[in-house]
Amino acid sequence: ADSFAPPPPLLRRVMPEAWAMAPRSALRCTAVPPLAVAALIAAFRAAGAASAAVATEGCADGACPLAAVERPAVESVLLQRDWRQGPDYDCNGDGTPDCGDWDWSLGMCHLQAYCGFQVRLGDWSLAKSCRCRRCSDPKFQGTAFADGQLSNPDGSIFNAMAWGTFKVWADHLDTCAPWIMPKTEEDIRKVLAYAKSKGYKVRISGAGHSAGGIVTDGKDQNTFVISLAEYTAEGEWEFGLRDMPDGSKRATVNAGWTQAHLYQKIRPLGFFLPAQTAGYFFALGGIVANSVHGGAYNAGFVHAYATRLRVMSHDGSIRVIDREEEVRYWRNSFGLLGIILGIEFQLEHRSKLQMYSVAKKLPHWSPDEFWKFIKESAEADIPMDIVPEGGSSGTRESWNGEYFIDYINNADEPTIAVYAQKANSSVDVEFEGEVGIPENVEANYAKIMRKRVVDDWHGAMTWGEAARRDGAPPIEVAGVDVNDMLKSFRWLGLAMIMSRAAITNIPRLARNLAKKVNDGFFLTQSPEALAAAYFVEPSKAFAAMDFLRDVQLASRGDREFVWNLPGEFRFIKVEDKAVLQPIPAGLWFNAQMISFADLAKNDQSWKRDFKRVEEYWVKELGARPHMGKLFGFETLDDGTVEPFAESYSCTIYTDAQKAEFATYRAEEDPEDLFATGLGMELLAPCKQ
Repeated sequence: ADSFAPPPPLLRRVMPEAWAMAPRSALRCTAVPPLAVAALIAAFRAAGAASAAVATEGCADGACPLAAVERPAVESVLLQRDWRQGPDYDCNGDGTPDCGDWDWSLGMCHLQAYCGFQVRLGDWSLAKSCRCRRCSDPKFQGTAFADGQLSNPDGSIFNAMAWGTFKVWADHLDTCAPWIMPKTEEDIRKVLAYAKSKGYKVRISGAGHSAGGIVTDGKDQNTFVISLAEYTAEGEWEFGLRDMPDGSKRATVNAGWTQAHLYQKIRPLGFFLPAQTAGYFFALGGIVANSVHGGAYNAGFVHAYATRLRVMSHDGSIRVIDREEEVRYWRNSFGLLGIILGIEFQLEHRSKLQMYSVAKKLPHWSPDEFWKFIKESAEADIPMDIVPEGGSSGTRESWNGEYFIDYINNADEPTIAVYAQKANSSVDVEFEGEVGIPENVEANYAKIMRKRVVDDWHGAMTWGEAARRDGAPPIEVAGVDVNDMLKSFRWLGLAMIMSRAAITNIPRLARNLAKKVNDGFFLTQSPEALAAAYFVEPSKAFAAMDFLRDVQLASRGDREFVWNLPGEFRFIKVEDKAVLQPIPAGLWFNAQMISFADLAKNDQSWKRDFKRVEEYWVKELGARPHMGKLFGFETLDDGTVEPFAESYSCTIYTDAQKAEFATYRAEEDPEDLFATGLGMELLAPCKQ
């Protein structure tokens, strides 16, 4: 279950695009009965298995050697000189072809940042289909989108790694904004100075996991993006530990690191962040600048535990912000104030940690059974009188819980599961798994970081590099034409397999990482899925999930879109820690709808269903959106549905919040160097 590939003959026939992209070594790993191929691809990838492009754990350091494949004889040098001339292959117009080469070792076009696989009638080879990407349009001349210093920094003005153009991790948004990664503070200063001299806007990215245009929406041709993925901080701000007077510890860390890089340092010492997500692959700077949270019953947004920040202002000056009154402005600030270079986090010590899961088939779907599972089976640390349903006999021993409900497979008796954690004295005495610090934990973290992965844009790199640069390669659902697939397989049956697999594989994923590092995370990779999440009062939790159930079940007979992943929910205890806090302090229920877009006939089919759920949650239950995911679905004049409507975005913050933040932002960024993207729409007044 750690790697999967269908038999090459079937892949070549049914999924020609996947055949063209897949490394040949991966195609020799496994064979399964042809009838089950499409369903198994979806099920394995929904469960979090490595994609065929990712080498298996059975090879040294997680990497399998790539076999040499002879290039077709038709690719002669003379022929290349002929057809590789022109704008299809010369992306920057300098007379030297950039595209038109196929990398047989990786199974993709060479120079993916500039060249994409675009098949046209008459293409006789894979190489001929490797054409310049759309961002080479002549209309971009004279803008940041076509600035050679940004698309390919040569060191004459500043040094930085070019990373193509900015897109979000899950492919909800793909822009033409140049994406660069400076390595030093001096280079970041030079980048900011260059942007000012050209009249450009600068946006800062983390690992690209925000669904919308928080970094940039791609509309402004004079906006480009910088990332700290290659940045090395100075002294203790790369990493350091500080003892506090009360006996606790705090860690200073490079904001370009991910949670995996931080935990590689603190977990062997027995320390953790008070709140954590399901997966490692979020950049710490992005976490602080957004409303990221985990499943801790008594912890809030992760940004609440940032106690000091080292930041660079618009003029390149650097300072440390250590007053809580000022740190509040930077938490959840969407990169509108400056660049967060380093973060100090509050830590907590856990001598024991138990990672486990509980699943149950409910005897019937009702408020009482729903809450009984949360209070008793999941042992949630929430007040027993929060709602009358479910009784009051829960132990409250679990400190963290992430819940999943599979409605698609059984309408009346759905399976509900929780991935949970217990710590210290709450750990079960009879628990047979790891509860301490695993042996060789440092080596195990190093193995995770060194694992070789391949993304479909930049090629091969280590997992640690990929996680910092753009969030680690997503596990994708098979790249097939859905309509062709449905001729042979039942749409509903495939959705049922995927939804069930997402729940049944959680125990395996948790056990795997518990044995290696036992740090509470259970995902090193995640499937590329649509996600929208909303906060509601706990008293309205069942109503939220019940309506999602109704919508999911109604889709089972739909020929355009069937929901194919479980509903999710968590609890979060929010503190008043940010000026741009999206919800007031208190205990909240976070309801989430997720699904794969790959199994929808088109994007409108899933957007209509997402809009239907959102409208009920917002209008009937008073829900508030998660800022880093999809929200604000609106029907346009032409009848299409799109997210991030300005008419909704402007309502999330109060006028008082907007005014307070705007005053501080004007002081921090008087020239509006960072002022663009969805964040500015959130602060804009609503149009009458």
